[in-house]
Amino acid sequence: MDSIQSKPTLKLAKSPLVNQKSIIEEETKSSSKLDSVALDEFAEENLNDSNYGSISEGTDSMLAQKVPYLTCALSTHSTPKSPLDLNLYSAVLDNDTVLCKDLLTQIPKPDINTRWENDNTLLHLAAEKGFLKICELLLDYSDTSQLNSYNNTSSQPLHLACKENHLQIVQLFIRSGSDINSTDGLGNTPLHIATLFGHNKLVSWIITKGPNILIKNKAGKTAEDFADNEILTIFHKYLKRTVVIAGPSLTDNHRLQAIRTKHKMNMENPLPQDFVVLKELGKGSFGEVFLVLKQDVSQLYAMKVLQKDKILKQNLVKYAVTERNVLSYVKHPFIVTLKYALQTSEKLFLVLDYCPGGDLASHLTKDKKFTEYRARIYICEIILALEELHKRDVIYRDLKPDNIVLDADGHAILTDFGLSKEKVYDNYTANSFCGSLAYLAPEIIRRQGHGKALDWYLLGVVLYEMIVGNPPYFSSNKNELLHNIQRGKLKVPSSLSTEVKDLIKELLQRDPSKRLGAHKDAEEIKKHPFFNGIDWDVVLRKELSPPKVPLPEVPKTGIPAEKIYGMFFTAEYNKISGWTFVSE
Repeated sequence: MDSIQSKPTLKLAKSPLVNQKSIIEEETKSSSKLDSVALDEFAEENLNDSNYGSISEGTDSMLAQKVPYLTCALSTHSTPKSPLDLNLYSAVLDNDTVLCKDLLTQIPKPDINTRWENDNTLLHLAAEKGFLKICELLLDYSDTSQLNSYNNTSSQPLHLACKENHLQIVQLFIRSGSDINSTDGLGNTPLHIATLFGHNKLVSWIITKGPNILIKNKAGKTAEDFADNEILTIFHKYLKRTVVIAGPSLTDNHRLQAIRTKHKMNMENPLPQDFVVLKELGKGSFGEVFLVLKQDVSQLYAMKVLQKDKILKQNLVKYAVTERNVLSYVKHPFIVTLKYALQTSEKLFLVLDYCPGGDLASHLTKDKKFTEYRARIYICEIILALEELHKRDVIYRDLKPDNIVLDADGHAILTDFGLSKEKVYDNYTANSFCGSLAYLAPEIIRRQGHGKALDWYLLGVVLYEMIVGNPPYFSSNKNELLHNIQRGKLKVPSSLSTEVKDLIKELLQRDPSKRLGAHKDAEEIKKHPFFNGIDWDVVLRKELSPPKVPLPEVPKTGIPAEKIYGMFFTAEYNKISGWTFVSE
């Protein structure tokens, strides 16, 4: 099996006016181009070569039809190909999914990573031709190294799919782990290529996945530099730009400075001391959450304060940065909104929307348990929040009543994204051992890898706790609790409705691959009978009516700022790069 191939060097023309589009077209011409000289050599010499002597046994007609493809493959890559490899190659080029699957599942198997013309793998060829089902099969029956393989023009399968505007294949590759910022031999990212060839829908989708738009290719151009007027509109829409300055002498630095100037004119850039601390809302291992008042606008917020020395000492910066990053680009009615991210030399601050209804844990402590009707409202809202995260390939991983807060109208809002993980495309590639003890899923305890299905297990745990009063498998003894989660019998009260009992059992399935939501994510769960009669658009518009919750009084005096903020100056040696954020 070929390992991930090191990226070959591609020489560029020295002229600054090099035509990028024509070079890409030339470098990525269809792999099925026939070299007539090679065909003669194949027909006269290679057909009877002992290395391929068995090919003609029972396959004469196929071989006659495939001579051009086989010729190109054998004449441009010296490694001998087995009959199985050649048959799989033909099946891929024919888009024959049935034969392809048969070959991939038999023993012995063909070598999926065999290199063909122009050093392409089969995934390169299928990606270029737009054979989505073939691409899925090749990924299903191989490791993911093919995604990152380079051909002789330093192009990955993702680059070829972008050039040919195969949107579904691009989505498949990126969700399977292909690097959205990978560059080809010309230094072009997938966004460069999609922009250069004018693939508007593809550009729109790629931008929503958060690529680095400032990457320059070897000609010194960003993807935006290749955009026509229609695609420029797409860039401005998704990046929310309000300033566009024309002119042939405008440099990247000038453009960025113009954007910053406009932001500075239209938005505040507050300091921590601009917020009056009123009271503590909660406390965690590495910091606290406070109710704060921004005096100039008389607006209440929740401010999460993290101690830098604690997170730096325990190497937990990535968790803090992930929370800040996720909240900076996810906007949803049932996910807490990040307004500002600030820092001093000692602390990090996240300023969030204030949800005065408190957390569900406190309401469960007071009410013991909820009715199925009340629980269903909260669960519907949480499902939509998790669905939004999963669409962005983010898993939450810390769903529990403590992290579900209620806004002023009693709607459920997800908060605390410290354990979230980005770029998770399946149900098993994340590996961290994390979570709260009573809310650990079986796959976390077994350390077998986890993914999006983990969040659906936790949804089942929360639903169970809401209507029963305590988490499933609960025990005050740690070892007994862990044993129960992995092997204990699930006890569901007979007094519950048939629909909710079935939903709980489906969500708490120990095998992630069999769990409800494992295959079609939230769509599977929304169709469960427990949600019969639910209009999900109504849920999204916050038109369900959860119980009203009492709102606490706001203190009239604050906490001395120095006790909360520490030293106000920012020391460069303690600075967390890229932390500062101001919501638009």
